Amino acid sequence: MVHILELIRNDHDFIRGLFDELESNSDARDVRCITLRRELPGHMYAEEATLYARLRGAEPGEVRRLMAEHTGIRETLARFETIPQRDDAWLPALADLREEVEAHFAFEEGEVFERAERHLDTGSLFELSEAFQREKEAAARYAVV
Repeated sequence: MVHILELIRNDHDFIRGLFDELESNSDARDVRCITLRRELPGHMYAEEATLYARLRGAEPGEVRRLMAEHTGIRETLARFETIPQRDDAWLPALADLREEVEAHFAFEEGEVFERAERHLDTGSLFELSEAFQREKEAAARYAVV
């Protein structure tokens, strides 16, 4: 079993791959858009319910920042979802969403992961991975696609 930071990084890599495919393969866009609309919100919800909840006491300012970033990403995703794929605004909107998501991922994988390793012991990191998976699966069941 891997610990939560590895699961989150794996999710980040998967979501980056979805963005790559959305940008480069117009034939797969319908399916990849559905996958992105399920995976990205589920990933964020699982982070909030597990890692962020656990770090809130030790790093309240950072958790507020992360939650604000998630809110911004959700809003950008909602705007992106309203644009038809054939519209000239679709690719620029995808690029804007990706830029926002990538900036968030970079902050998490650097600053946040370092702080999590400082505040949480190895056992907690592994324990959180199980909860992260459960929360992500639960969120996927309720995803609107």
